[in-house]
Amino acid sequence: MAVRICDWKHGKKWVYSITYDEALIELHERAVPIHEAFGIPGHMEAVAGHIGEIRRLGASSYNGFRHMTGEEMKEMVDRGWGVGNHSWSHEVIQPDMLDRELREAKEVLEEAIDGPVDLYCSPGNNTNMADHVLEACREYGYLGAMSLTDALNRPGDELFWLNRTALHDQFYEPFYSEFDPYRNIRHAQADGGWIIDYCHCPLDEAVHRNKDCTADQLRRRFDAVVEEGGEDVWCAVPEEAVFYHLTRRHTTLTTAAETADERRYRLNLDGLSDRVTCRALTLDADVPAAWCRYPRVRVNNQPMPVSVVRPGVLRVTVDVEDGMELVYSAKG
Repeated sequence: MAVRICDWKHGKKWVYSITYDEALIELHERAVPIHEAFGIPGHMEAVAGHIGEIRRLGASSYNGFRHMTGEEMKEMVDRGWGVGNHSWSHEVIQPDMLDRELREAKEVLEEAIDGPVDLYCSPGNNTNMADHVLEACREYGYLGAMSLTDALNRPGDELFWLNRTALHDQFYEPFYSEFDPYRNIRHAQADGGWIIDYCHCPLDEAVHRNKDCTADQLRRRFDAVVEEGGEDVWCAVPEEAVFYHLTRRHTTLTTAAETADERRYRLNLDGLSDRVTCRALTLDADVPAAWCRYPRVRVNNQPMPVSVVRPGVLRVTVDVEDGMELVYSAKG
């Protein structure tokens, strides 16, 4: 009998996340009601040095908008959203700026929201995904880093270069690609991939056509994700997918015993960061057909909910602990 760790939680076929650069309070006006209607969580990339301030950063199209306060971000976290560090200043991060842009910014954000900040999100463009920046991210305890690269993320990919798809009304020259609510969805379905969308603050009209979508376009995107994804898509904040990635990579599964009526397996964790606070894994097991009539699975001698995925395959989602025992058995 074989046991496999699924690529994605609950055995989902692909994953969808969405991020909002700058963490602007104006998100409440249009984006939050759409998220609530579809039940899809969002993720804010906050500029730590500008928490609660009116935006005045260079020639930004969003100058005059307001960055959320810590309390306002905490309210969003209570809704199921996540928060990432979008740097301290939103400038190009030089080697002598690393401590403030990455370490201090992370600490300030964590204090503001009274919770962990596990992801870095590159401000501006991929210049801020330079080697010295990513090395510092690892040193300061981040679990991943998000770029501005239009591509999928896959179960075995590098977590310190997560790709994000621009959810914008129009791309920059020379391509000027128009808004596509189905962008990368078929690709994710075929490859078992993870889409991370990014935009800024969808309103009735896009603040900047090359940097944002409209509220109506956001709704159309969610319609496409839900309709095309059905039961196969896992809508999650990026941390959830990263936690799953890391738990899967650090888990080993060995056979402890096999009899005609029972199979015992041992799960071990090796070197998993303490910052991975959700350690759930979904496992599929090939079992004799008769075991599917009355499926029985125990974890550390406690019965667990189990589903029959298809004839001869049982699925269970468990919170992994080092040394835990997983037992499949026939009714008896």
